Amino acid sequence: MPKTDRLYYTDCYLREFQARVLRSEPAPNGFKVYLDRTAFYPNSGGQPTDFGTLAGIPVLEAVDEGEEIAHLLGQAPEAESVSGKIDWARRFDHMQQHTGQHILSAAFERIGSYKTVSFHLGEASSSIDLDSDRLGVRQLEEAEDVANQVVFENRAVRISFQPAGEASRLELRKPTSREGEVRLVEVEGFDLSACGGTHVDGTGAVGLILMRKVERMKGLTRVEFLCGGRAQRQARRDFKVLSEAARVFSAALETVPELIAKQGQELREGIRGREKLLERLAEYQARELWQAAPEIAARRVVRQIFPAEESAQAKMLAHALAKLPLAVALVGVKGNPTALFFSQASGGHSQMGSVLKQTVTKFGGKGGGGRDFAQGGGLEESRLEEALAYAEALLGPKIAT
Repeated sequence: MPKTDRLYYTDCYLREFQARVLRSEPAPNGFKVYLDRTAFYPNSGGQPTDFGTLAGIPVLEAVDEGEEIAHLLGQAPEAESVSGKIDWARRFDHMQQHTGQHILSAAFERIGSYKTVSFHLGEASSSIDLDSDRLGVRQLEEAEDVANQVVFENRAVRISFQPAGEASRLELRKPTSREGEVRLVEVEGFDLSACGGTHVDGTGAVGLILMRKVERMKGLTRVEFLCGGRAQRQARRDFKVLSEAARVFSAALETVPELIAKQGQELREGIRGREKLLERLAEYQARELWQAAPEIAARRVVRQIFPAEESAQAKMLAHALAKLPLAVALVGVKGNPTALFFSQASGGHSQMGSVLKQTVTKFGGKGGGGRDFAQGGGLEESRLEEALAYAEALLGPKIAT
């Protein structure tokens, strides 16, 4: 089976090419088309496939099959000789991200011998996993500074080929297990790596390298980053968001984080104050309802239905009633879903978890609880009153303990 001549190996900037169709095979979503030569980069080494066209037909994916590259198309080309055209915007974006990754990985090795164990180039952002979970802000910022200094110096990026034996004797950032001829990507005076991906020819073309997110895992640190056009677009979005926040606060951009923190603290304090007021209101409301409820068989049963927006208050009321002598609370909340809160004063004769279980079994829904408090819901709103009446009927000698 003939090899596919991979044109991107030697010319990453090749946008159009001519090739001969060797064969086409049916595939689940169209046809696999094999060429004698191609500039389409396949899914490989953490870098996604190129897109573009062959004979004007969209290339959905390029797949590395070892010696050959299969091009997945919706239909097979009719001619034996075809023109290929790369989606250049996508290709150049991938070149920026991949070369940026080499520079950033080498920078982490320079500042602390942190090695890259994996790389992923995504549609929106890229990431590397480093072999330590102990990187602090200082190390992260230092690596970013070193990487961007290499970009600013516009160092040459060169591609060469060496026999595996000779390549293994070079100072590669990461040893390679490849056999035969090894493709090397060198960032002048900074990094040398075995790599089959597509790269820019000078570090200046990478553009700004911007770290966006850091996630620490067991033994690893995942660094999410953007390069070039992606970094520019994200910086623009960040500026728009920050500018809008500054407009809302009628403040300077640099004061927005402080104002947000202050407002967040005030909001938390306000929520805590509101909760305390609701608790006090629930206590007053509970006492009024308890006093209005007749005492029958050594218990005062309060049945109450609340609107959906007062669910939190309804639960507070059930707890407040449980603090009053002989009280039993059967509280329902309208909405989708509905809610039920059943409670009784400590030492009461009923088992509220059992009462609720029997109620939802009959009327639908789910829930459960203990002796003095139970909650659930999910039954139809139109049957709430009927369900509470049924629950009250269960508060008899049969469920006494």
